[in-house]
Amino acid sequence: MDPSTGRQFGGHADRNSPFLGIAPRTLFANEVEAQGFRFFETATEIQLAAALQNHGWTPPLLQLSHQDPAIRHAVIANGIMSRRYQASEISASTEPQANNLSQAALQQYCKAIACFRSQLGSGLDGNLLPLETAPACFVLLIMFEFMQGNASGLIIHLKHANKLATTFGMSRQTQSFINLLALVETVAALWLNLDLSHADASPCLQELNKCPRPSSLPHGQISLYYDLSWINDDVLKWRHAVASGHVHSTTHVADPKSFYDVSQRTIQFKLDTWHERWVARSSNEEDSAPHHYALLRVNYLVTVLVVDAVHQRHLSAQNIQHESTHSREPLKLDYFNEIIESVAEVLEAGHSFSRYYPCAEEGPLEAAGLLPLFSFRHSFIQPLFYVAQHAPQVKLRQRAIKLLMERPWREGAWDSYIMGSIAKNSLGGIAGLHSMT
Repeated sequence: MDPSTGRQFGGHADRNSPFLGIAPRTLFANEVEAQGFRFFETATEIQLAAALQNHGWTPPLLQLSHQDPAIRHAVIANGIMSRRYQASEISASTEPQANNLSQAALQQYCKAIACFRSQLGSGLDGNLLPLETAPACFVLLIMFEFMQGNASGLIIHLKHANKLATTFGMSRQTQSFINLLALVETVAALWLNLDLSHADASPCLQELNKCPRPSSLPHGQISLYYDLSWINDDVLKWRHAVASGHVHSTTHVADPKSFYDVSQRTIQFKLDTWHERWVARSSNEEDSAPHHYALLRVNYLVTVLVVDAVHQRHLSAQNIQHESTHSREPLKLDYFNEIIESVAEVLEAGHSFSRYYPCAEEGPLEAAGLLPLFSFRHSFIQPLFYVAQHAPQVKLRQRAIKLLMERPWREGAWDSYIMGSIAKNSLGGIAGLHSMT
């Protein structure tokens, strides 16, 4: 809700989200910049805070934007881009309002990049202020790249941030943005599977629980949703620790191999227990739509495949021969096939994906009518994206990409068209791609 007007942001931004002037006007070259800043201040901030469970970083960020032109243009770019999605929820849009906003956001992003490069140059020459504010600017640039679906641009910013991590200032405010940068990177690892590559593992990863823990949970689908989310939190930390080649200090384990073995057994036990509960509930539950349990099933299958992939990479890195590797290949292929068939069945049934999901803590966004742009809830899109990137057969990858792009839809942060485009680009060098329609 706009504090100035008392009106909601829901629907199309040009009709329901009027903008009033903000002070100081001298910060902005035109009304487009002023409106973009205002939308970030009154809307985008709410979207980010709801997703990242970090409500303390926005005031200092907005304060820095009054002093730092790179951060100011990056704030404006993010505000305009998030407003663009209020006009049209998916990227595959021909709506003039959405396309005009995309162009305006990109112009502000380019201005932010130009200012930031100039500042970093002066910072490396001995001026410490740009290095104090660099983590905040990196966070904004990464979030913008995520919203426009530019995976390669996002990776470039992450690598530059990690490369400069040792030169950042050590003020309390800077440290809070470094922590936020680590959190954003961890979420991006989920999006792009970055932490499967040692070269992309961050040196500043912090403890993270993406999924909040309610004080009490009902039985059934909601309980299964949260339990699987918590297991995925554990898997994300474990796989990143393995890829980074280090053990987080909170584990108090001197032997990395012991840490790996214990973590894998613990995660596998949790997955087995969860699946037993899912089988029992899905066969007896009568008060829940079938697609809810299909949603949980396909996300469970992705988690199993991720655990297996990390395990195989670990064995390969340790030069350990594993006799059962070949015997597991047919089972893994069945999992990839099941994910595609399950999602295809849901899509063919014409299921309407709701903008808000009760298990994803999106109440504040629903009350304000804001799109959950950064809500990494369980979805059908992410499992399809995983198949499109990792299936052992090209035909399976192509079918997953076609499902993602043929009739675009959105689930929280996941935009099927963007995800399909990223997967299609990564598949570009594989023979047979040109036969896709």
